[in-house]
Amino acid sequence: MTALLSQRSFWLLLHRGIGVFILVFIVIAGLTGSAITFWRAIDNWLNPAWYQVTVGENTHSLNALSAQVSHNYPKATIHGIILAKDNTSSVIFYLAGESTGIDEVFINPYTGQILGDRDIDRTSLARSHLMPFLYRLHYSLGLGSFGKYLLGIVTVLWLVVTLIGIWLAWPKKNKWKKALSIKHTAGSSRLMFDLHRSFGLIFSVLFLLILWTGLWWNMDVVIRPVITSIFPVTPPFHPASETISQTDNGFDNAADVALKKRPDTEAYYLRNHSEKGFYTVYLREKGSVGPYGDIFVFVGLDGTILHIDEPQNYLSGDSYAAWQLPLHTGQILGVSGRIIWMVAGFIPLLLSITGVMLWLRKLRLKNAKKQTYTTFV
Repeated sequence: MTALLSQRSFWLLLHRGIGVFILVFIVIAGLTGSAITFWRAIDNWLNPAWYQVTVGENTHSLNALSAQVSHNYPKATIHGIILAKDNTSSVIFYLAGESTGIDEVFINPYTGQILGDRDIDRTSLARSHLMPFLYRLHYSLGLGSFGKYLLGIVTVLWLVVTLIGIWLAWPKKNKWKKALSIKHTAGSSRLMFDLHRSFGLIFSVLFLLILWTGLWWNMDVVIRPVITSIFPVTPPFHPASETISQTDNGFDNAADVALKKRPDTEAYYLRNHSEKGFYTVYLREKGSVGPYGDIFVFVGLDGTILHIDEPQNYLSGDSYAAWQLPLHTGQILGVSGRIIWMVAGFIPLLLSITGVMLWLRKLRLKNAKKQTYTTFV
């Protein structure tokens, strides 16, 4: 067994076998990952009437807008609000419990008009549902928890394939230029080999990063307990019963209080935990390179600040968790990083095509050799 593990042919066979087994999954994950890198911008382009509004004189308060949404969807509860990013953007409400399945509503902040709504769990390639569908396809194949954990297993296998591929393609000393070069004039077989090896090596570190961070969501039942057992984390915030007020001043008051506490930031999302006695206001620093922030202000129903989560107070486990999304999506490098990550999403397709072509060529040569041997015998 030891001798077998030391043979290059064994690892090549393992690399090829696992690669073929997970081929379809990694192509889907890669292409959908590219598609959703700028998914809000693309969704905006596909559905401009939902996202874009004409500037008016005055905007309605969030409380007034929420009342309008509740009037139109009386059986639903509002659990989150994406605030308008500028004066030409709509406000997006997230609902739960609506009998029709509608859980995302776009509303004009100046007029209170409902601009559009959808069920983001609906499987459809229509422009109104395309981006949410691709998002679900990316992390769960659209199959719920089963698909999520299936992709988690695929991710582990993909990590193994990548590590074996790095070992197989790693060049000898002073041979890096040759390993990364592509000889397009040396025939189709050599071209396929060069494309497979060079792009595999170039993107290998990025793939390892994306795959490892992907496990944070797809294999959370395993990864998160392990991480929290190694690194200390701050316990989830739960307000003390004596701090819960019966007076509810609403969304606007919660956002105002949070922004007064952190005037150098901007609010981009509100989470409604009113049944638990508080709201969570998500803040990001002005001019931040990413679309999301890392400051979370917990505001009581009466406007009392109950707690603030921010990077300077993070324990090591909190920091580890906070880095997963920026690293997985490329937001750590701003727009340029997201573009690089988007390009990387096409590489699994390239590696799959070139890998299969090399494998089929090897099979043809093997069969031809068998036929030649049979003829002479």
